[in-house]
Amino acid sequence: MAVSRTTEIFFMVDGARLEAQACLLAPTLKRHLKAGQRAVAYVRQDYRAKLEAFTIDVLHASGVEIRDIPDTDNTHTPWAAPYPHGNKILAAAASRDCDVSVFLDTDMVLAAPVDFAAELDDALIAACVSDYKSTAGEDEDWAEYYGVFGMDLPVERVQYNGGRRLTSLPYYNAGMIVFREREVDGTPTHVGRDWLDTAVTFEAKVTRDYSRSNIDQFTLPILGYRRAAPVKALEQRMNFNIESFGHGEGQRQTIAHYHRLGVLWAHQSHGRQALDALVEVTDIGAPVEFLENFGAHAKRNRMKHHIRAITQDMATAA
Repeated sequence: MAVSRTTEIFFMVDGARLEAQACLLAPTLKRHLKAGQRAVAYVRQDYRAKLEAFTIDVLHASGVEIRDIPDTDNTHTPWAAPYPHGNKILAAAASRDCDVSVFLDTDMVLAAPVDFAAELDDALIAACVSDYKSTAGEDEDWAEYYGVFGMDLPVERVQYNGGRRLTSLPYYNAGMIVFREREVDGTPTHVGRDWLDTAVTFEAKVTRDYSRSNIDQFTLPILGYRRAAPVKALEQRMNFNIESFGHGEGQRQTIAHYHRLGVLWAHQSHGRQALDALVEVTDIGAPVEFLENFGAHAKRNRMKHHIRAITQDMATAA
């Protein structure tokens, strides 16, 4: 008989832009999460008091627990300098009582139910290959990156999803990561702890120029090889970049990654579905209240046609 595994999906909420995104992601999680799955929003301790009441209400209505990221009260420790992208790694290293953890970038919406434990299967870590090679660096860069950890370059190569579909050393988009928290016998895997150690070591010891915002993506494949468990590549549908691939006609889009709200509103289905989910967990006035709270980030004009359509549909159904 198959063993049921508990799964915790977590995302970040710190800053008005991420709050706006969280108010769209959370309701889609409420709509699509399965039995044994739960959601958590992590917030920096030095931002917790700044959360909008609307955000808190939407998260609670969506069944999302709000947790502090430990040791983030007006400090950038353990990083040598402020590294906002590193908040996801700090959250990954936090303790969670589950079998499988899933990190999602906040600028995503869930479009269908997902059995994340089944996607991970017997792997330790899983993610989607990056769409483009432009930020991946060259082999000589990676030689130093791996050399910092006393490792040679791996023999495996991956093929990118976009552009000329180039191949390179393993490089994954860190916007959606599935990893095992404990083995079947209950033994902790400490994947998050080891990712944090890998990232902090990378920051301290790599001397070549690199894009600091991509420390998370540089260190994810290295972490896999440090653990003798290379990252499993998931299908593109698990982190579908609608900014690059548009409507993706004929392509499965289980998790849509929109990057900018204007892109979400322009999509023929994901934008409307996100607002429908928001209305489901709150009320018909929520999209307008969303605009009132996050107008500077919401791409107001592109969103309004969805609000009009929702209002018309509600009136027709009444």
